[in-house]
Amino acid sequence: FRCPGPADHPGPSPGSRALQCYSIEHVYSGPFDISNMQLPKISCPHACSEVIMSLDTGYRRPLTVLQKGCWEGQKIGRVESPWMALPPDYTEVHGCKEDLCNTKLQTHDSIPDLSRAPNPQTLSGTECYMCLGMHPEDCSLEKSLLVRCHGDQSVCYQGSGRMNTGNFSVPVYIRTCHRPSCIVEGSTSPWTAIELQGECCKGNLCNGGSLNVTAAAATPLQAPHTLALLLTTALLASALGGPLGFSR
Repeated sequence: FRCPGPADHPGPSPGSRALQCYSIEHVYSGPFDISNMQLPKISCPHACSEVIMSLDTGYRRPLTVLQKGCWEGQKIGRVESPWMALPPDYTEVHGCKEDLCNTKLQTHDSIPDLSRAPNPQTLSGTECYMCLGMHPEDCSLEKSLLVRCHGDQSVCYQGSGRMNTGNFSVPVYIRTCHRPSCIVEGSTSPWTAIELQGECCKGNLCNGGSLNVTAAAATPLQAPHTLALLLTTALLASALGGPLGFSR
């Protein structure tokens, strides 16, 4: 599907002044609220933008990237978000063309519940290690929890990778439950990607092996700077079933 972007809205006329936009790049490992924070302000030539990207184990352990800044680069594109893939993720983006307008994404309440238990609540009988963090030590067995897997998740998973949006890239290490299909594909678009490499295994607590540090530590292929800063409009459309673009 096509997602609208700056091409669908008239840009500033020649000689018009730059916009003032809020700026932040941060990673949260739990609930957050920046509504009372004094954020830095930057000048942007075309529009302001903001993005949330959240990855979750599915068992109350999220990792969330929050970024606000300028909207630049490619105007429209497509997103791929496999329906049955795990672990669950969510991305939301807003663009706007008024001073300091990028204030929609302020708290963890912007993210839907990625750890919702199935209804009816059944268990598969499998137990797995569960963790999620930006460093290998965040997923050491000493820091990992033991979880009883949901009814449709009868295998364990361990992996690593990166969450990329524009020029901001965050390493990821994860252990959790998975379905036997072991489909591991995060949302991707021309501007963003949640990239994971790993493997599934069968048997209780079988996902306690060494994690692939190389996959998370490798420098990702980055978009040119002109594509940088939050041009991920399509991802919210994938999550909510409708297109998004600029608001005024």
